[in-house]
Amino acid sequence: MLKFRNSYEVMQAVAQFLVERGIPFDIEKRSQNSNYIYDIFLPEGLKNVTRPLGGKYVSLDLKGPTGVEIKGRLLFDTISRYGNLYSELLKHNEVSSFLLIYIEGKVPTSVYSYIYHKYKGRFHILSLEQFLGIKLSRNTRGPVISEVTYDWRSDRDRTMGHAKVSIAENNFSLFLGAGVSMSANLPCWRNLLAGMIDSCKQRMFKEADLDQLTKVCYNSSIGMGRVIRMMMESKSNEEGFYQCLHDALYNGIDSFSSPLITEICNLIQSKRQQAQGIITYNFDDVMERALKSCGIGNYSIFGQNQPQQLFPIYHVHGFVPFENKENIKSLPVLSEEEYHRVYANSYNWSNVEQIHALSRTTCIFIGLSMTDPNLRRLLDIANKDSEADPRHFVFLPCIDSFGKNKAAEVKNNEAMRIQKEMFEELGLRVVWYKGHNDELPKFIKALYG
Repeated sequence: MLKFRNSYEVMQAVAQFLVERGIPFDIEKRSQNSNYIYDIFLPEGLKNVTRPLGGKYVSLDLKGPTGVEIKGRLLFDTISRYGNLYSELLKHNEVSSFLLIYIEGKVPTSVYSYIYHKYKGRFHILSLEQFLGIKLSRNTRGPVISEVTYDWRSDRDRTMGHAKVSIAENNFSLFLGAGVSMSANLPCWRNLLAGMIDSCKQRMFKEADLDQLTKVCYNSSIGMGRVIRMMMESKSNEEGFYQCLHDALYNGIDSFSSPLITEICNLIQSKRQQAQGIITYNFDDVMERALKSCGIGNYSIFGQNQPQQLFPIYHVHGFVPFENKENIKSLPVLSEEEYHRVYANSYNWSNVEQIHALSRTTCIFIGLSMTDPNLRRLLDIANKDSEADPRHFVFLPCIDSFGKNKAAEVKNNEAMRIQKEMFEELGLRVVWYKGHNDELPKFIKALYG
């Protein structure tokens, strides 16, 4: 049985197959009459072709322009959805035939027969193995695809096209991380911990000792959080800890907005019917304030409380609002102990809400490093219950770890290619950007502009 780790490898295998046989094709071609994007488009179809079936080869004649959709897994409605899509494309004379290729699954013989007669032999369903096993009656050979440097810019442009289509046609959710709050000058995780260390008023350790303390914790951020909790427990009660965290979080902040936050709000406002909510890993109420200022009523969820006809913002790691007039708060997931307690329970409300968003909507990830092990676990779970093709989108900074000369660029590009493939295994398409404060807001604007 053929093994492919992600959709990128599958597309490469199919493209290689077509190139070797001299069959003209386009990858990720946009439909002229809808928002649909073909995985592969065959302008001349497939002529004089036979496919393997039960130890013999039978005719497979896909005449005229042919759309090709590749799915990692067949769900109960996959065939009917793409059959209906083919019917719509046929009305506009955009295609004559359609081919649905799947990697995992099994199609009953009765379904093959039904589909063949319903669509008059112009809609076909093949496993990837069946497709790669087809034969042409004439032996046409073309060039072999050569290994080329990963072009992250072209890949980014194609991915942005997919993202625009997805949020235009589907409900979507936003997953927001520290990068969003940091754009409004709130502290990063390191600086938050540093501020709390000084608030502990320990005689032994100060902010300058943070790096060494982190090494003692084997470079674990949540392990460092546990150390700080232990340092404070001897000095303060729960209320004192909360106040310490609040002060370190909002120390010196003079603005609750940024170009990035503004564009996130504009995206929600322009796509209000499709926007289902925000999942945030941040403690602060920056997004609440920003949405309120542009007239979008919202509701902070940090436990079992549920919104009433308001835009929901789920604080899955806890909630520390700037103003605490109503004593609304939720002690955050700061330490290793708290992290394990929350995520050991699969039915914890935060896990449930994240799975719901990942399973039912298109998700846009902004300001996240994507290193959180629980988030990656939830992505993996959600992807295994889907058609196994990347349908979520993550904005990530370009990799420049190897330097900026020409030799280093080759390594940077290869590292980005590896990252791209890795995230596709989790159901994510990557949008690479250069500048967090200038280029990223522009890409968010492009999603609704």
